[in-house]
Amino acid sequence: MPPRARGSFTLPSDPLQAFTWLVAFPTVAVYVVICLLVLATLHLMTGEINRIDADRGKKAITAAFDSISVQLGEQVADEATWNDAYLNTYVAFSPAWLDGTWGAAARADGPYDTAIVTDAAGRIVFGESARGPLTGDVASLFSGVAATAQALDGAIAQIGDDASVARLARSQDGAVVALAAAVIHGATGQVVVPAADRRILWVAKTIDEEKLDDIARRFHVPVPRLVAERRPATDDDWIEIRDAAGRPIGTLVWRPLRPGDAAFIHATSVASIVLLIVGTLIFIVLTAFRRSVERRAESDERDWISARFDPSTGLTNRFGLEESIVKLIRGRDGQIKVAMAHIELEGLKDIAGSYGQETAEALLEHLAHLIDVGIDKQAQIARLGPDEFALLRTGDEASELIRRFARTVIELLAEAIPLGDLRLKLGASIGVADAEVGRKSVADIFKKAAAAVQRARETGGNHIVEHDPSLEAARHRRLLIQADIRRGLDAEEFDLEYQPIFDFGSQAMLGVEALLRWPRRSSGPMSPGEFIPAAEASGLIEELGLYALRRACRDIAPYPELKLSVNVSTVQLRSPTLSAKIDKILASTQFPAQRLQLEITESFLLAQPERAKAALEELRGRGIEIALDDFGTGFSSVGYLRQFKFDRVKLDRSLVDEIDLDPVKTAMVESTMVSTGSEVI
Repeated sequence: MPPRARGSFTLPSDPLQAFTWLVAFPTVAVYVVICLLVLATLHLMTGEINRIDADRGKKAITAAFDSISVQLGEQVADEATWNDAYLNTYVAFSPAWLDGTWGAAARADGPYDTAIVTDAAGRIVFGESARGPLTGDVASLFSGVAATAQALDGAIAQIGDDASVARLARSQDGAVVALAAAVIHGATGQVVVPAADRRILWVAKTIDEEKLDDIARRFHVPVPRLVAERRPATDDDWIEIRDAAGRPIGTLVWRPLRPGDAAFIHATSVASIVLLIVGTLIFIVLTAFRRSVERRAESDERDWISARFDPSTGLTNRFGLEESIVKLIRGRDGQIKVAMAHIELEGLKDIAGSYGQETAEALLEHLAHLIDVGIDKQAQIARLGPDEFALLRTGDEASELIRRFARTVIELLAEAIPLGDLRLKLGASIGVADAEVGRKSVADIFKKAAAAVQRARETGGNHIVEHDPSLEAARHRRLLIQADIRRGLDAEEFDLEYQPIFDFGSQAMLGVEALLRWPRRSSGPMSPGEFIPAAEASGLIEELGLYALRRACRDIAPYPELKLSVNVSTVQLRSPTLSAKIDKILASTQFPAQRLQLEITESFLLAQPERAKAALEELRGRGIEIALDDFGTGFSSVGYLRQFKFDRVKLDRSLVDEIDLDPVKTAMVESTMVSTGSEVI
């Protein structure tokens, strides 16, 4: 539905609804259930395969990680069982030998990166690491030292000084290390070292990424990594690492292989092919019928929308507006209060002719938005025609609000409307009507508003006219007059009267003004004041005006000393083809353009000043003179006269009556003559 449309609109029922719910939906539902069962079965199988592999992987990782401690334990047992070591620690303590042997190995960061010799109480008598010398107590450097020492004592009690132990620990800088210990003793011939005199060799190896990569390669397991969290919030597998005392020191995490996923993808691919074939057959069967019905449904929906909404602005059109009113009426005999403002824009055709239809449509859309904002979205906006809008409001306050909204529109159009780099000027005639309507009388409010707006247009435009019963009678009479005008043109019932134009000083006759009359009307003569407005309202004024110009040129052509003055309506001036039509008439009657003067009124200048200036310049370029008729009745100023550079200015009778007795009128006429340079009539 168009975005600007507001009101209670409901799209027609979907003709595919029964087919969808009774045939398509159950069929698709059964197919989907079968697919889900197949996928669920495959998923369960995948989970079981992954679980079995995860258990295997956990055991493999644990064994691989334990191998670090086992290897370090074997290394420390080998390093501690050495005659030279026994001599240089017990018999003649030699720090230089210890540093050259175990210290150098630690600094080289080979099988171990830390080597420490302590007494039985754990005090360091020699210590070296890849990071530098170590002193103090071994328990201050690693966690779980007491438990490791206790385990060593137990092992010695069972197998003697050849015993060694290896555990995991956390170093003082937070790293996880493999820590191994053994009593230093000779390889052969030495007596058992008393417990109080023991020298214990401690070696440690930091477990870093390089070490983890090494065991992954050697044991063909996923590459593990050490993290501080006890239970990582990921899908990775993990085991918790504890020191000799049983305290957690880190978590070993690795990405599981998940072989079940690959099996799932393969099995799913095969199953998908089978299910796709079945689904395709179902789809073909369902689509064969649905496609034709769907096309019909889309066509019906497009017709429904186009019947109710304007395609350019997205606003409700007249039918949609009437339908929205009907839906608000309860019951067959119910009634609601409705108020409407019928807005007829002036100057839109000129804008379309000057800037293109796309610019005109963009202006209308922007104007609709400005009106919507200006009335705070308190009324429904509709587009009734190419240059016609409507504001509709229902309820007890509708009449007051619509009148206020109509004034808002007039105020909005008082200034030029910005559109991109352009500033475009529109005028508006607004007819306001209100009534209580029922389902059968909805059209009445439209007729009343149309009659009011026509009256607003006929009385000069750019103002508001409220409907009253007399407008209906006037509207009916106007329709009869318009029909009479068409018939009168065909029957040549119109005639021209020529009013002479004299030079005030010389009393010489300069020319004549052609005045259209209707003396031979079948039902009696009619004055121009009555048939001209009716012709302007219907568009017949253009045909009447061209008839008068053609007839006058033919009549006055034989009098070369006289100039001809002819009135041109605002409707004619707005026509982009006016100049071409005048050229054709002048050529057919052999009437010189320099003898022709066209008289225009102020209303066209005020509504479309730029368009008016261009039109007048085009006519003046052909040698035709331009006169302003009835100056002083409207809102034109001397500034307007200077801007348009009229050849003559015809003063309204109200300015020249008793001019010799009124100094104000005298001064106005004199200032007009002096400041504009135009000839004053």
